Amino acid sequence: MLTHFTRASRAGNAFDNLLTILEQRAIRGSTRMVHGKQPVVCLFDAPLGELRSLLDRRNRRRYEPFGMAVNKRYAFRLGARPVIYLPWAEAQKVVAHEELWRVVTIDMERTPPIDWSFEREWRLAGDLPLEPRQVVALVDNWRDVDEVFARFDGHPPCAGVIPLSALFETP
Repeated sequence: MLTHFTRASRAGNAFDNLLTILEQRAIRGSTRMVHGKQPVVCLFDAPLGELRSLLDRRNRRRYEPFGMAVNKRYAFRLGARPVIYLPWAEAQKVVAHEELWRVVTIDMERTPPIDWSFEREWRLAGDLPLEPRQVVALVDNWRDVDEVFARFDGHPPCAGVIPLSALFETP
């Protein structure tokens, strides 16, 4: 699975934004932190243990525990691919101008270094339509699960709703 997490915006908090994704049955592309003007959907290919540390409360300014998990094969068929981690000057020389949206800058000479490779990011140009059988909603806790089901009269447009707090519990 690839994951996409929401955050607060002018439109609402992270949970509200997740509900909008479910209502629209699509994750809308954005140009935020993307080279060029091509809107893209950003996704993680991080293993569960890495997601747990990314979603730690100390990282809440950047990552909130609301999002979607998407079948990787489905996303790949739609055109999602791993990003290319390159120094920006090098990327401009070796990557076609219209494909620069695929590049995430890495700069190991800078102090502190710029290195987002731990995210194992994938990107898809444009929007990501959500085929209900190919996605699950990710929420913080069981209360949020109940709220998603209530919002969609017991039938959210996804294969399920997973509370991350329960998923990350240690026995």
